[in-house]
Amino acid sequence: MAAGKKILVTGASGFIGKELCKVLVKRGFQVTALVRSDKGLPCEGVQCLVQDLESRFDEDILASGFDAVVHLAGKAHGKGGANEQTAEAFDRSNVATTRRLAEALAGGSTQRFIYLSSIGVHGDSSPGSPITEQSEERPHAEYARSKLQGEMALRESLAGTTTAFSIIRPTLVYGENAPGNFGKLVALCRRNVPLPFRNSNNRRSLVSLDSLVRLIILCIEKPEAENQTFVAADENPVSTGNIIRSLRCGMGKGPGLLPVPIGLVRGVLAIMGRSPLYQQLFGDLEVDASKAVNLLGWEREADTLGRLKVIGKKAG
Repeated sequence: MAAGKKILVTGASGFIGKELCKVLVKRGFQVTALVRSDKGLPCEGVQCLVQDLESRFDEDILASGFDAVVHLAGKAHGKGGANEQTAEAFDRSNVATTRRLAEALAGGSTQRFIYLSSIGVHGDSSPGSPITEQSEERPHAEYARSKLQGEMALRESLAGTTTAFSIIRPTLVYGENAPGNFGKLVALCRRNVPLPFRNSNNRRSLVSLDSLVRLIILCIEKPEAENQTFVAADENPVSTGNIIRSLRCGMGKGPGLLPVPIGLVRGVLAIMGRSPLYQQLFGDLEVDASKAVNLLGWEREADTLGRLKVIGKKAG
C-alpha cells in the first residue's frame, strides 16, 4: 500500500496512537484520527473524526473511503475503577466495538484491518521456551481474554470479504512517557528506594514504541502481512534487575538493588495475596518475534538496555 493512501487510526490520542499518526503523516499517508473529542489531536496534518465506538457511530462515514484501519482503541488492563475492570466492560470495549467496526468496514474500500492485541493471549509466562505465534493461547486475565475474543470477532467479521486482517500481539511497550506498568517502574526508579532485584536473572521481552510503530506500518504496506498474526518484541530479552539498572544509570543514579533471596520475595508476596505480582517481576516472559522479521523485513530494537538508559536520562 503506497504513501498517499487514507488511513483511519482509532485510539489515536493514546501513547501508541500519537506516535503512529506522527510517523504516518511523515511517510505521506492521509491520516484520520477517530477520537471521542477533538481536543488534543495527535499531531499536525491529521484530520479528526469524532465518534464514540462504544455507543452509536456513523457506519456510513467510516465506510466512506479508508484504505486501511489501525484499531488501537480499547480498554486497557488496570485503568479505571473496579467496575471498569469487569468481564462485561472489557467485552464491550475490546470485543463488541471491534466486531462493529470490522463489520462497518468489511468489503468496501478498506483493504487492511490492523488490530493491536496483546501477548497476554498466550498467558503471563513462557515456561520452557519463548512464545511464538504458534504457542498455546491461554489468557489468564480478563483483559487478555477479551483481546483474544476481539481477534476472533475480527476474523469472523472479515471472513469471505475483500478486507484482510493483520493482528499484532505486542509484549510490554516501552518508550518516553509510557503509561501503565512501565511508567510506574520509571517513577519508582526516580525515587532513591532500594529494590530487591539484584538476584533476578529472569528473561522478559519488551518492545520499543518505535519498533512497534514500524511493524504496524509494515502491516499496512506489505501484502505478506495479509491475514497474518505476529507477536512483537525486541531482539533480546532482559531481566527486571537490568531494566532497573539501565533506567537508573540513565538517571545518573546507582542501581540500588538489594540481594534479597527470590524465594523470600515469593513467600512474602504470597502472604500478601499478591502472588501474580511475583510472575510479573521475577518470572520469564520471553517472546520470539522472528516471524515478522523474516516475513516482513521488520527492523526491531537490538539494544533494549541502551534504549532504556536514554529513556532514564530523559525521565531523570
